Amino acid sequence: MDFVAQNIYSSAIIQGFIRYHWGLAMDKKIAVIVDSACNLPRQVLEKYQITRVPIFYSVDGKQAVDPCKDESVLSVFKSGELSRKHDVLTNPPTPSDFERQIIRKLKEGYKTVLVQTINRMQGDTYKHANMAATNVQKKLGDRQDIAIRVMDSRTVFAGQGVMVLETVRRMLSGQDGAKVKRALDRLSENIHSFVIPKNPLLSLERSQKRNEKAVGWGQAFVADMLNIYPTLCIVNDSSYLANKALGFKKAAKQLFHHATVRIEQGLLCPFVVINYAGPLKELKVLPGYDELEEAAAKNKVKIIPSVMSLAGGIYTSVGSLSLALATEPHEWES
Repeated sequence: MDFVAQNIYSSAIIQGFIRYHWGLAMDKKIAVIVDSACNLPRQVLEKYQITRVPIFYSVDGKQAVDPCKDESVLSVFKSGELSRKHDVLTNPPTPSDFERQIIRKLKEGYKTVLVQTINRMQGDTYKHANMAATNVQKKLGDRQDIAIRVMDSRTVFAGQGVMVLETVRRMLSGQDGAKVKRALDRLSENIHSFVIPKNPLLSLERSQKRNEKAVGWGQAFVADMLNIYPTLCIVNDSSYLANKALGFKKAAKQLFHHATVRIEQGLLCPFVVINYAGPLKELKVLPGYDELEEAAAKNKVKIIPSVMSLAGGIYTSVGSLSLALATEPHEWES
């Protein structure tokens, strides 16, 4: 097992998270399905049987499917296939892909299936999930004991992870599927997902294909030339430029400080999810990361680091950082 895999499996953060918040077993009545733009540590996904439905991608016309494994995704990141000189495109899971996973969960004995997708503004994933849910409901006929609910996360990448964790936390507290969905619909309006692209110009070119307009071409070009790194915030179906800093490490430090302040002022759920498009050993030595962990521990908030999803790496660029938390609307504090 390589360093990243060992780090995920042995992380004291993850172990503490599981012991403190979740108890021993997933409620067999409710299942969670996400698209693979969302990623969390493997141990969390497997322990709570969270299913990721893979996206499809192509590099210079060569088709492939998201492997949904950190080691494989890291290999793609390292290969250079996602660099600007290559034409990289993605396609969402098909309705049949979602339908197959919903049926599998029902056969496993789940009575409620929650399908949570990337922001509906970012392509057809949400639409395809709804089509799948409708098809399955038709096959079920008049069955009243089964519920299939599709939720738009209103966010992306690390933000999707926050929604999944809060969903599981609520389910394990005994809430039923309908109550969980209502609570998460409200929470989704306040999930702030911050992104620092390692290659701002590449990120802009690809993000514009999914309606991202927070940074203009001029800003991205200047950032690329002058080593200025933007911090984008995606929240409640919209996005904006939250901050700019000279150098990637300084931008990361300011983002971690901003998250620290939000933790100290109180979050809407006790998780901060961090995705990094590279080995986690690189994430954990970025300036400000230790201070963020200390603040989280003091306030009983769990930091959940994971390798960024393949989709995240494609659209933000390899080496990028995404951090998400649920908080009330606020001004940037760096």
